[in-house]
Amino acid sequence: MTTEDPCQHAESLPQWSQEYLQLSPGGFRGRIIEMSCGPVQLFRESMDQAIDEKGHPRPSSYTFGVPIRVHPDGYWQAHTLERDSLLTLSPCEELHFRTPKTSDIFVSVIDCDTLDSYAETVIGCEVASLIARAQMQTLEEAAAARYRHVLHEVLSCVQGTPEVLMHEASRRAVSESVINASLTALLSISGQPERNRGGHAIHRSIVERARSFILSRPDSPLTVSDLSTHLKMSRRGLHHAFSNVLGINPVTFLRYVRLHGARKALLKGGPEASVSTIACTWGFWHMGMFSSYYKALFGESPSSTLRHPPRVRTDSWPQHGGESALFDLMD
Repeated sequence: MTTEDPCQHAESLPQWSQEYLQLSPGGFRGRIIEMSCGPVQLFRESMDQAIDEKGHPRPSSYTFGVPIRVHPDGYWQAHTLERDSLLTLSPCEELHFRTPKTSDIFVSVIDCDTLDSYAETVIGCEVASLIARAQMQTLEEAAAARYRHVLHEVLSCVQGTPEVLMHEASRRAVSESVINASLTALLSISGQPERNRGGHAIHRSIVERARSFILSRPDSPLTVSDLSTHLKMSRRGLHHAFSNVLGINPVTFLRYVRLHGARKALLKGGPEASVSTIACTWGFWHMGMFSSYYKALFGESPSSTLRHPPRVRTDSWPQHGGESALFDLMD
């Protein structure tokens, strides 16, 4: 499916609970290609704006991923994102993903019981300890290429032959292909020394506390001083934390959170909805400045969003075409 709104995009991925905050200005365009097969979910997600993501996959699951292509300045769980990074989430771990301006990734989500049993039976290892030691390590180039290739082949083959998911034997083979590829990638780096996240994890915690505080008071136009008081931090410390995690200052973050709240309300608004009422609800009192800020961030006016809300479109999947199709980014 293809999306033209970050809020709709966040809600379009099955079995995930997510919130997206757009950080770079301009119109949004994203694509999700997804399949679910018993204990396994596999998807490819592409976006052409910098987004700050937070969310959870389906309960009781391990999450693995690998970038297809990334631009600089991305962070997954407070670790710098690299071309061959192995992305992981443990069960119940909240996702914090600050995407670069352009991102394209594969992600597999595997039920805990299934993966734990498979790992113990086939390899004789414990997944939880492996994933704790291997968090956000970098795969060898060849290992990363193999992992991408398997995930790409699975998505392409299911698209080319949907009947695969109608038979128990082939469904099991699909699931085991994803499970085995993910576990192989994890095992290939589990012995590497853990990388220190440094101050980034602390700064991410500050950003999340600030976000929760802002969203708890949507009709109050909070200031940086309010954040400083609530978080018991200096303005300078706040500025450093936000710049490090999101690449924007606290003033811009305050505005962006409120603009996203207004956009969600506009998307849900009916014939009786009013741009000015929604703007005021989110603490904007100068309609001209609200419209200017809104258009600069989302690439369209508030009234355009209200009259013509973007729709999620269902696309055909990329056809089975080998490795060359892997880098076809939203053309």
